[in-house]
Amino acid sequence: MRAKGFYNLKLAAAVAEKQETIVKNDLDFDRAHLVYVLTGANRGGKTTVTQAVGLLFALAQGGIYVPADSFAFHPVDCIYTHFPADEDKTMDLGRLGEECRRFRGIYTDSTADSLLLLNETFSTTSFEEGYFIAKDAVKAILEKGIRTIYNTHMHKLAFDLEELNRSYDSVKAVSLIVKADGGKRSFQIEMAPPEGISYAGDIAKKYGVTYEMLVKHLESTDQ
Repeated sequence: MRAKGFYNLKLAAAVAEKQETIVKNDLDFDRAHLVYVLTGANRGGKTTVTQAVGLLFALAQGGIYVPADSFAFHPVDCIYTHFPADEDKTMDLGRLGEECRRFRGIYTDSTADSLLLLNETFSTTSFEEGYFIAKDAVKAILEKGIRTIYNTHMHKLAFDLEELNRSYDSVKAVSLIVKADGGKRSFQIEMAPPEGISYAGDIAKKYGVTYEMLVKHLESTDQ
């Protein structure tokens, strides 16, 4: 796949109502860039980019114009998505158990002609456990040769891709980031090592849930 100047159609509809500009991006899938581990700031656009790539394939294979300046691709046999499940669907297995069961089913059914979109997969447990499972999952994806975007807050996974890639000569996983300058979101993606932080602090400030802001609110209500 080679996509130039693409964007998320769903986001574009929302932006148009507010008369705001939209950020376009470029992305390629080839054997040297087969699996992208996408990291970046909270609310920085990771999920939006992940959705956008899926929409490109879905629209193109339906014979519909795509939201991009140009788009060339090898068709997929299926688009598999692994996004967080609703809480009521995890009662029997627990959230991590449900994630693992669902991922195993997706992996079993997928082929080298599939597209796999993972959104915060294996993040419903401790970092250590989630990282261990995610690392094995990426290795298995490379083994099968599936085009994948894995958007995650596990920056260590992206840092360790060089180690994972040593086991494979013809296919590679690469680190993709949504750039942010001191917490300011650019919504622009680039291949680079992860920044290692998610800027959760400024989101906490935006919604008034830092310790200082909460206590200040408590004091004002007491008065």
